[in-house]
Amino acid sequence: MYIFEILYVYLWCVYMGSVGVYIRVDRRLLEEFTKVAEMLGMSRSEAIRRAMEEFIAAQKGESMTSRMRGIVKSKLSLKELEEAHLVFKG
Repeated sequence: MYIFEILYVYLWCVYMGSVGVYIRVDRRLLEEFTKVAEMLGMSRSEAIRRAMEEFIAAQKGESMTSRMRGIVKSKLSLKELEEAHLVFKG
């Protein structure tokens, strides 16, 4: 694993208290994640918190509708949101 292929990210979560999270991710994954978060009008930290919430909800078996309700608060057009979804789906 080359150092240029791994990006070290230190995130400070200010949501529900201040907890630091240290993660290692592939540079390309982080770049794509950041791009999608920005398209949705979210910071990277907010998008990571939402992803964590989605992961927990999925493990608990909550419905997709209840999990999606209120997630996207965006000024993007429907077309831009659909494009973001397609990028996210990969």
